[in-house]
Amino acid sequence: MTVLIIDDNEAITNMLAKFFKLEGIECTVTNSGQSGLDMILNDDWENIILDLTMPEFSGYNVLEKLESENIEKMKNIIIFTATEIIDEEIEGWKDKGVKGVVRKPIELDYLLKIVKG
Repeated sequence: MTVLIIDDNEAITNMLAKFFKLEGIECTVTNSGQSGLDMILNDDWENIILDLTMPEFSGYNVLEKLESENIEKMKNIIIFTATEIIDEEIEGWKDKGVKGVVRKPIELDYLLKIVKG
């Protein structure tokens, strides 16, 4: 199983990478939204954990780009956010194919359940 984590907070990405490694899950990290988009477009990931609020090129930018190009990979995205996101927005992203939403502070067991799907 492979996981790509896209989040600008290095403390969070390091913690998640260690957690997934302990669970036997292959994990790759990037702290840049643009780099994350490039990685999504160029590789196959079973799960993509995407932070919404990042400087310069946000998770929203990543989602909008994937949606505008009708890219099937949205089905592998787990939105990961501390932003107040309303239920209607969550349902809207799920309707567009997003796999799930995990709010920060993170519940690792819940995230693992979504990743293992």
